[in-house]
Amino acid sequence: MAKDEGKSVELEGTIHTVLPGTMFRVQLENGHLVLAHISGKMRKRFIRLVAGDKVKIEMSPYDTEKARIVYRIDPRRPNQGPNFRQRTPRNMARPGQPKKRPKPNQQKHKKKK
Repeated sequence: MAKDEGKSVELEGTIHTVLPGTMFRVQLENGHLVLAHISGKMRKRFIRLVAGDKVKIEMSPYDTEKARIVYRIDPRRPNQGPNFRQRTPRNMARPGQPKKRPKPNQQKHKKKK
């Protein structure tokens, strides 16, 4: 069965309690406590969650007691997120700085016969 993006509700909350089996009790911004599990991509990338972490969750509008944790929000980086883009790529010159010089051509080694 295909996942339908339009039917899930995205909310933010804080991990209240860590439970066994990669389950967590998450307190939403409105004060409700929900039972949440980690999404598969977070498991695959070994994202560690501890009590006090801010997370983004998805939940079905039909069952508001269970949810899936899809993203961990890092408080040290306020402008982070899945859709965040840096203003200037690292390889471009910034205003007031000289452009980076290209690397000199590397001499290719020729095989001796």
